[in-house]
Amino acid sequence: MHIGLIGGIGPAATEFYYRGLIDRHTRSNTTLDLTIVHADVREMSRNLASRDERKQAEAFAPLLQRLAAAGAQLAAVTSMGGHFCIRELEPLSALPLLNALPEVDAAIKRRNFKTVGIIGTRMVMETSLWRHLIGRGRGARGR
Repeated sequence: MHIGLIGGIGPAATEFYYRGLIDRHTRSNTTLDLTIVHADVREMSRNLASRDERKQAEAFAPLLQRLAAAGAQLAAVTSMGGHFCIRELEPLSALPLLNALPEVDAAIKRRNFKTVGIIGTRMVMETSLWRHLIGRGRGARGR
């Protein structure tokens, strides 16, 4: 499967996804088919600060169109902070999106964690991003 990544908004996160994909494909003895597009972290930071999910989704949508045109069959946003607009982005996307939030939620449920600590930038932590996870509101604190 040709995978598309929206990168650049968290270069370390993009690199983390990339290395993980390389490792998984190497272990399964399959060829990695990957395209990465670069999003503007400054634009995302402004939209995140103003909590303008729609504007950021509209900024990501053309990047997803480029990924689709390159042959990608599935896409992911490589920054958890970039997920602040994921619900607005899904209906605009030219590709199926891997939404990391349900995946994190499923991992928490599988492991039956009672308490989970989340570390992030102040801007990201002040969004409603993490409310999508299990236990929303139970002792949840943002700093």
